[in-house]
Order: sequence, then C-alpha cells, then structure tokens
Amino acid sequence: MHQIVLLSLLFLDFTNGYVTVTKYTIGNKTYYEKFEQPWFRHMHYDHDPVEASEKDESAFGKHYVPEDDVFIAPDWTPHEAKYMGCLNRTCVCGYFNGKQFKVIRIPMDLYLGHVKNEECILPSGKILKRAVRRELRSLNPEDRIMIENAWNAMKKSGLYNKIGRVHKYSGVHSGPAFTLWHREFLKRLELALRNHMKNPDFGLPFWDSTLDSLLPEPKDSIIFSELFLGEVDDKGMVKNGPYHNWETMEGRAQIFRNFDADDSGEMLNDARVDWLINNPDINMILGATMPLTTCPMNHTLDARMLEFSHDYVHFFVNGDMSKSYSSSNDVCFVYHHGMIDWIFENWRQNMQTREQRETEYPKSDERCFPFWHNGDNAMPLLQPLKNKDALSNGYTDYMYEYYPRSTCTKENPDCKSPYLFCYIPPNGEHPPSCVSKVRKNGVCKGFEDWPICYWGQCVNGKCDENVKPKKAVDKYEKFEKNIVPFIM
Repeated sequence: MHQIVLLSLLFLDFTNGYVTVTKYTIGNKTYYEKFEQPWFRHMHYDHDPVEASEKDESAFGKHYVPEDDVFIAPDWTPHEAKYMGCLNRTCVCGYFNGKQFKVIRIPMDLYLGHVKNEECILPSGKILKRAVRRELRSLNPEDRIMIENAWNAMKKSGLYNKIGRVHKYSGVHSGPAFTLWHREFLKRLELALRNHMKNPDFGLPFWDSTLDSLLPEPKDSIIFSELFLGEVDDKGMVKNGPYHNWETMEGRAQIFRNFDADDSGEMLNDARVDWLINNPDINMILGATMPLTTCPMNHTLDARMLEFSHDYVHFFVNGDMSKSYSSSNDVCFVYHHGMIDWIFENWRQNMQTREQRETEYPKSDERCFPFWHNGDNAMPLLQPLKNKDALSNGYTDYMYEYYPRSTCTKENPDCKSPYLFCYIPPNGEHPPSCVSKVRKNGVCKGFEDWPICYWGQCVNGKCDENVKPKKAVDKYEKFEKNIVPFIM
C-alpha cells in the first residue's frame, strides 16, 4: 500500500488574490492542486449551526467571563445616562456644556417657505457638528496625539475601563443584535472621547485593516509600531507606543497580543469588504452566526459574513482581543469596530432605502438565537435603547460621519498619508490600492521596488532603518519628533 502525503501551502498572488497549493505525494509521484480565491489568506470553510440537543453545553447565546472574575459594575452615572442614549445633537448638547437654539433657514428659491432646525452652540461659540471618523493613518500627527492624550486621560481617570466593562459583561454576539449593540456602544465611547478632547468635531478613529492585508507579514505593519498601537515584546506584551502602560480590567500591567497563535486569524481585504457592502442578503450583515439546527431561516453560514469577517481580525491580534470579555482592554478593539461600523453603514447606504434602514431586522425566533437578539429587546447595559433603535438614521445623520477611505490611481498614486504607499499591480489586471508601510525591521519581501518602509529601506526582505530611504524624510515625521505625547 502506498502512502499519500499532503502538504498545503498558501501564496499571495498580487494579481489574482490568494492561492492555496496542495502538494500530494502518491507513491513515487508528486501532484499539485491549486485553488485561487480572493477572499482569505487562510482557507475558511462555512460554519455549522449548533445542534439543538447541545444548546446548553455549547457557546450558543453565552458571553463567557471566567469564573474567578471579580465583578465590578460598569454603571453609568446619572449625568452620563442622561446623554449617552442620545441620537441627535440637540439631545447631547448639554453633555458638551452647550446651549440649544433654533435656526430659521429661508430657502433661496423664491422664499417659498422656511425650515426650523435646532442646533447646539458650544462654549467656544462654534456650532456642534457631526464628529468626523477618520482612518488612523489619515490623521495628521497633531490630531492623532490629541486623541491619544484623551484616551490616556480616560484611562487614568478609570472612565475607559468602566466603559470597557460594559462590553466585558454584556457585549452581544452571534446574532442580529451584534452589529447594532456595538454601534451604540461605540457611539457612547466616542461621546466620552470627544468630551475629553475638548474638541468634539473629532470622532473615533477607525483601523482599516484592508490596508495591511497585502503585506508579507501584516503584523509588521506600521499600525503595530510605536507611532500607533505599539510593538510587543517576546512575551506579547505591548512594550512601547501611547498605550504601553495600560493596565487591563483584570489587573495585568500591559495589553497582551499574541500574533500567530491562531491560524484562522487574518485582516479584512477589499474583496470581502466589497462582497459585504454590495450584498443583497440582509442575513450576511445581520444574520445569526451561531443559530441552532432548529432555525428555519435557512441562510448559509458563509465565512464572509460580517461577524465572521470581524472575528478573524480578533483572532489575528489574539491575546486580549481573542476573548469577548477581554477584547476591550486593547484599543485595537475600538478601532477595529469602527471599521466594522463603516462596513455596516456603507451596506445600508448601498443596499437599503432610507425607510428600510430603520425598519428591516431579522425576524425574532428563539429557535435561531437567544431572546436578547430580538428587535424589541433592550440592549444589555445600554438601556433604554432597544436593539431596533440602533437602526436609526440618526447615528450618521446627526452624530458622526466617515471620512473617505484612502484610495489611489495610476495617474494619481497619492494615498495622502506618509504611512501609506500606492501599490500598482505590474500587469494592470487589478486597480491600484493603498497599502500600509512597514515598521522597523519588518518583513518587506516582494516589495523591494516600492517605498514600503516608513523608516529606512527594504534590504534583503527586511526594513533596514540604517539605509537611507529612496525619498526624503516626510514633513510629518519631522513634525512628530517635536511633539511630546501624554505620559500617565
């Protein structure tokens, strides 16, 4: 009997996506099986529903918290509770010490009528506007450091941990309320951030991990450098950057990230984002990702579904991010969920009418998911809002908006950020795309002819900071050296 030996490898083909090659050795002959697809670096197969008979023993409907956890109630103060549930600017005005006033706008077309709107004027004299959410690498250094200082002030006061415990003890997963609960959670965290910045025009930044997906080693992205989210030591503890001394909710001295611990972990990519925001099936966005086998909704548990796609980034960073109860320890969690909300909002704008956005929600059925996912159920620890309340157009009509993601073209290869470069596929089969630069000593193999290294140059597949880059030092890098970040 001849033994069959299999060896599976994965390659990144910059023109065709991801290529999985399986090598078969049968007897004394070798065969290769190639599979090309644009969605995943790693093979992700469709998930299976939970057997109804195993409901109580499974993770169905459960938000795991260790038995030895010391519970600290994440209660909102009366002042916070008064404003945190707001879905328009006049409602939230008092939180920023503003004053409401009415504005009468008279249309210029023959003065056919007038429109009364209530606005909020801030102590600075400015009118409160929607917060603008930008990708981390599109912020100028001064604004980014202002936000980092606000996060550190919130951490030092205990406010960040208190809001983080809202997710630790009640984050909703595996069903239609997942995206909506996290939308409201982020909005409340953003309100606190805006208040601490004393400049509420700036919104919660988001981390667009598609910018890292084409890198040879996404963990070597500049996003994981001391400029942004920090590097880790050989034990996975964040050792530098603005968040290196963040004590976790459980009392550990640093945030923990365990890259490479989970083979299923990977970044988002453009193909999956496009698949999601143009998908006609609401179940791919708001469907149950862990239904029971008794569920009659009968939708495929496609690995590209929004919550699954979200999961893989958690698994990639791993460490604190790998568990729902500990993920909010890491600021990666906040920035990653900002991107998930971006996908959700763009799907709404692409695939739904304004009325559908506020009314369409998967039918409540406890044969599919627990009752707390029902549209009329109150959001745990985010009362008084119900799940369906987070379908409101008020979030992006009044509270925040998204700055466009970074793009480039062959004619205009400018990603408008010193932390990104425009990759132009050599054969022209695919459009150019913005890609993150790589940190010191990071892997850059395959991009030797591109300005991939933020510090230095790509030499022998590594970013060598001692080799002068092909281009002059950017003005932003000079600017950053003169800014002193907040020290706790």
